[in-house]
Amino acid sequence: MAPQGFGGIAETLRRSTVRVSANRQGQGSGIIVKPDGIIVTNAHVARPSATVQLWDGSSFQSDLISRDPGRDLAILWIPASGLPAANLASSDGLRVGELVIAIGNPLGFIGALTTGVVHAIGRFAGSGCDEVDPV
Repeated sequence: MAPQGFGGIAETLRRSTVRVSANRQGQGSGIIVKPDGIIVTNAHVARPSATVQLWDGSSFQSDLISRDPGRDLAILWIPASGLPAANLASSDGLRVGELVIAIGNPLGFIGALTTGVVHAIGRFAGSGCDEVDPV
């Protein structure tokens, strides 16, 4: 039996990943977390009326619902429904050595995919993360 590739997983995740553009102030990626238009992105990208582009090329002006610069997270809403929301899960069972996938839109490349291996779990001294409150 041939090993299972990332093709199916990538296709599913690409449909849940969006491009967020805030004019000259930057662009980045977001993830659809609820089918009624709720998207999580980075606070450094999110602005009121940012443009959100879906995997099929359709675009929407977003409303900025919440922004936390300290955690670099933001929530946007777009006027759409029936969107392909990502299936989020707990990372509590994640172990060192497991394969992970990241999908985003770096430098304008729509739906770029990379893989990696988990090399550490939790915070570690000297990372700058040891002084941040848990989410």
